[in-house]
Amino acid sequence: MELQFKELKSQLQKIIESTRFSRSNVNVALLNLLFNSTIEGKKLKETTIGTEIFGKNYDPIKNDTKVRVYVHNLRKKLAEYYEESEETDEIIFEIEKGQYQISFRKPQPKAKTFGSRSMILGLLLIVLSIISVWVFVVSPRFKQTPLWGSFKSNKFPFTVLIGDHFTVEAKVPTGGTGVFRDFAINSKQEFSEYISKNPENAPHMLPNRYPYITKMGVYCSKSLSGFFYNKGVSFDLMLKSEWDNTRINSENVIYAGQFKTMGFLKELFLENYPHYNIENSSIRIINKETGDQMNYNSETGEQVIDYTLVSLIKGFQGNEILLFASDHDVGVIHMVDYFTNEDSVKAFYNRHHIDESGFSAVFKVSGWERTGLSMELMSVESK
Repeated sequence: MELQFKELKSQLQKIIESTRFSRSNVNVALLNLLFNSTIEGKKLKETTIGTEIFGKNYDPIKNDTKVRVYVHNLRKKLAEYYEESEETDEIIFEIEKGQYQISFRKPQPKAKTFGSRSMILGLLLIVLSIISVWVFVVSPRFKQTPLWGSFKSNKFPFTVLIGDHFTVEAKVPTGGTGVFRDFAINSKQEFSEYISKNPENAPHMLPNRYPYITKMGVYCSKSLSGFFYNKGVSFDLMLKSEWDNTRINSENVIYAGQFKTMGFLKELFLENYPHYNIENSSIRIINKETGDQMNYNSETGEQVIDYTLVSLIKGFQGNEILLFASDHDVGVIHMVDYFTNEDSVKAFYNRHHIDESGFSAVFKVSGWERTGLSMELMSVESK
């Protein structure tokens, strides 16, 4: 049966007004664009979508991957919407892999199977038992867990951001062309500032489109993914450089990375804690009552000392932003392990009387190479 435009438009409106879509302007704009082009029979190119949605923030010359990333995320959001929809939707929107058009179809009726009465009753009892275990044991336990319970209860989607480093393409000492990382250049803006001060290097250096991540990124991705999977929580996993800052009020955000790769999130933290300063490898805290300064400088050598910031910030819309940031890898890896251990989190909250308004803490993590061996709390305060 052929679907009418009125039906399709009604279903589109229902989707973009849902909780999963209404907080994301980019997803709504992208869905509208693909919907209209599909209805009009137009085949959009990747560059057209990038220019239409991202404007000046899209660079088609440098093989910008934004469009593919966002279409991939949109495909996931649609699937999650239909999984979570309590009502039976009359039309299913789907985006096939590698396509920039929407396919519309009626949902397939579920096949009904009947067995003996005893078999049906047996299956029903099993299902009720599983539900009981979840409702009375797993779900409340997660919701009552300090820190993570508030994440689960606020109904916002989750995004885990892994800090990745900016790289530069240029000639390398071997005489060929390669990629390197300059600790002082951590974004396109900082690269542009460097070139403006050193114009003689402009012909020889280009921003590289491939980011660089350390062991921390791989390890923390595994730890956080396993933690959320065991709790039955769906989430997005992204590199920090690919994330759109406009999503800061529409999702729960967990950042794991170095100070250098925080970008906008560092500004957000300093707005909430103006008596802090983060510069290079050091954290400075000014006592609000006495004016005294506490300086924590990370060190490398035979033993690594990595002062690590862990902070929970409340978003303007009631969402949560959780930051794990340090100068090296050992601190972030160690503290992600600590805060994904429910017993550790409970002890931390109870010992320091942390409430739901958020907190900021500095930990001294000592270790060898990229492995943390010991931890000491240096400073903690509630918002």
